[in-house]
Amino acid sequence: MVEVIKRNKRRQKFSVNKLQKSVMAAASEAKLDKLEGNRLAGDITEGIRRTIRRRKSVASTELRRKVLRRLESRSRAVIAAWRRHE
Repeated sequence: MVEVIKRNKRRQKFSVNKLQKSVMAAASEAKLDKLEGNRLAGDITEGIRRTIRRRKSVASTELRRKVLRRLESRSRAVIAAWRRHE
């Protein structure tokens, strides 16, 4: 189980669903159609999950950087929407 270390030092179990929902919400706000948003969210989430699966913990700031880096090559509009909700 990977724990996310929040900025306030609290720990929380990493949730694939939470990450996927946040990317889907940003994609929706960026006016991507639902299928494209779901595909994008699935790709981003799976990539992040594979990257951290062997770790015990990861900082929320590191997760943010990883998500933004992956979004950078896919959709600038989604990045803008993601940042509005930070």
